[in-house]
Amino acid sequence: MLTYTPPHERDLPQATERPWLLLLLCLVWLLPGLAGREPLKPNETIIADIVKHMLAGDGFVVPQVAGEPWIQHAPLYYWVASLFAAALHPLGMAIHSAARLATGAFTALALWGTGMAGRELIGRRHGRSAVLILVGSVGLLLPGHMLAPDTAVLAGWSWGLYALTLAPRLSQPAGLILAAAMTLCGLAGSLAEPALLFLLAVSLYAFPTWHQRRYGATLILGLFISIPLIAAWPLALSAHAPTEFAAWWDWHALGFLGGFAAPRVFHPFGYYFKLLPWFAWPGWFLAAATLRMQSDRLAQARFQLPLLAATLVLICLALSDTRHEGYALLVLPPLALIGAVGLDVLRRGASAFLNWFGVMTFGVLTLAGWTGWSAMHLGVPKRLAQRVVELVPGFQPHLNIGVTIFGALVTAAWIWAVSRRRPMGRQAVTNWAAGMTAFWCLAVAFAGHWVDARSAYHDFALELAPHLPTQGCVASENLYASQRAVLDYYIGLTTVRRETEPHLRCEWLLRQGGTEQLSPPPGWLEVWHGGRAGDSSERYYLYRKDAAWTPPPSSA
Repeated sequence: MLTYTPPHERDLPQATERPWLLLLLCLVWLLPGLAGREPLKPNETIIADIVKHMLAGDGFVVPQVAGEPWIQHAPLYYWVASLFAAALHPLGMAIHSAARLATGAFTALALWGTGMAGRELIGRRHGRSAVLILVGSVGLLLPGHMLAPDTAVLAGWSWGLYALTLAPRLSQPAGLILAAAMTLCGLAGSLAEPALLFLLAVSLYAFPTWHQRRYGATLILGLFISIPLIAAWPLALSAHAPTEFAAWWDWHALGFLGGFAAPRVFHPFGYYFKLLPWFAWPGWFLAAATLRMQSDRLAQARFQLPLLAATLVLICLALSDTRHEGYALLVLPPLALIGAVGLDVLRRGASAFLNWFGVMTFGVLTLAGWTGWSAMHLGVPKRLAQRVVELVPGFQPHLNIGVTIFGALVTAAWIWAVSRRRPMGRQAVTNWAAGMTAFWCLAVAFAGHWVDARSAYHDFALELAPHLPTQGCVASENLYASQRAVLDYYIGLTTVRRETEPHLRCEWLLRQGGTEQLSPPPGWLEVWHGGRAGDSSERYYLYRKDAAWTPPPSSA
């Protein structure tokens, strides 16, 4: 963290925290689950296929999914993921696992940026508090460990907040950081995220801390550098693929607000306000408690910036009719900063409640994790062991001593963390973050292979492959983009969608059905049918044209 200490923090007692423990906690939270598991639908299968195409030399300007353009996000995340894959895939790491390390890198940047913002805005020790709150956020857990471009946008947004906290003191470095943050948001998301960050920056000029001439220089520098960098990909897309550029401009250029053809605003809303109570926990609870305790100090700069940032994000989410959890990630850093302000003076009742709730929640989850391990490997309890096999027929658990020891160490570390005395605000947040970390580690260690066996498409694709023709086209019907991406990623099958090419004559047809068995269409013979283990809601049928079949004469 920075060596600068704001005047209102200089009289605090010497910090007793060990920074290396926070770093260790972040690493233990971040690393499990990034590698060693199959991609999940829908987003991970799509991004894995995009990265595979980029490694083959295609799709750098126009990302490709199963032979079709995929332009919902700008491609910076895919570029970085491809760099990781290009470096590690030749060493034996799977493309999707190597690409997922990009998520780890961007999530680490987001934690770092939020910590720097807390340290600069609030003072000594509070950067660590903001990081702990963010690590404990329920909504960050899955995006922070999956193939997700939203983590790159979150990193840009977090460093943008840091740039704005730094601007009153160091205007030129802040301008450079602001430019980098806006560029990251624009090249990994859409035009809406850098515009939102710049709107926040301009709005801060109304407050005394930022109402100075050198702050204007920060804004000009950030805008002057970022605009040409953000524009580079849309201009390349327009020159390389005008049709795809028009589609991006009309429907995706504004991100959570749609595109310029029909901005998606002013509609009945409610999705994000139903999402945020659990998604933003415990950040919103700590922020609300802090604002209630310090309602007479809201004119301070340390409240003005995160409050304004959270308000702007909530307005955008309220206007958006796009139901995508990744957009809600932007509200987490401002809430973490607000919560960090009052963490050391949090009322005993609030801190005790958070500590009790965390101990109870993660105690139950930890017990459930070990119960699941016992059911898989020891057959006890018997009913749960039977259910594990019923959900994934043919699943064979393999007892790994190293994984078991790791789970035991994580559990012991969590018990040590929560057994310390004085559950004050900082201790309660530390316990919550430790509990979230322990839960995730146990889930990955004990249930990762079972989830792969139940949810991944790898075995299904390999089972289908021997039945496919060696030449000619294969049409598909009722297959989503994620399922077509799976086939392309694992076995190199690019199907032709009958929904968009109804007149294309393919000799083979792959259809998706539900729980009820599908009969072959007239003139087709069933060659194969199957699906994922334990999933009866998705069944797939491969047909070949019946050469002996003739259509009935028309009634006309």
